[in-house]
Amino acid sequence: VQVWGLQVTLVNLTGAIAAMTLAGPKSREILSSLTNADLSEVSLPDGNMIEAEIAGVNAKVMRVSFVADLAFEIHVPYKAGLHVWKQIMAAGQAHGIRPFGTDAQRLLRLEMGHHLISHDTDGLTNPFEAHSEALLKMDKPFFIGQRSLKIIAKKKLNKKLVNFVLEKGYAREMPNECNLVIDNGNIKGRVTSIAYSRYLDRVIGFAFVAPEQGSVGSTFSIRTDSGAMVEATVVEAPFFHLLDKDGE
Repeated sequence: VQVWGLQVTLVNLTGAIAAMTLAGPKSREILSSLTNADLSEVSLPDGNMIEAEIAGVNAKVMRVSFVADLAFEIHVPYKAGLHVWKQIMAAGQAHGIRPFGTDAQRLLRLEMGHHLISHDTDGLTNPFEAHSEALLKMDKPFFIGQRSLKIIAKKKLNKKLVNFVLEKGYAREMPNECNLVIDNGNIKGRVTSIAYSRYLDRVIGFAFVAPEQGSVGSTFSIRTDSGAMVEATVVEAPFFHLLDKDGE
């Protein structure tokens, strides 16, 4: 608006809207009991949005998959937020519904293989390093940053964000976020996210590594706070495929 001198007015509506996420295998069933809208996969596929009445309140409903394969993000006027929350909790009581907060969200999105912008990436990270090429529509006539991305795409990668696991049953010193990836004494990257998943019974995480260490099955070493070296293995996302391979 400032650079191009557009004759428009921007209004920040963040404080006027209450948002909540209903996630899990029963989320569609629970939300459907509070609306006449069609929430089926055909009518509301992942990544799409509809306007509907939820518990008697006009809402924007989005299908999302950040913390679960099936989830809905619900946006309503802030004054109706508590009412809608209570109605959802009541409708889900028979299904064992429970609220979850930021810590659970961060673990769930990690299990899904979704990285957090500004946590797993920073202002120097480009989409090709963060395996986000699928989000770029380079065939568009124009978008801000397109020219720079075309130039970057022709260059050799310096690092690559990968999904990794530690050995099954790992019980030694836990690596921390920002611990360095070391190869022959040289810094090759860093851990951006790491956690123990009780559901998977594995330590999982994301890390930047050298491009040649980025293929599935490759191993790399993480230096812990004490200086110990821990071997990690690159795996596919989401991490749930580990259950099948472990025969669980």
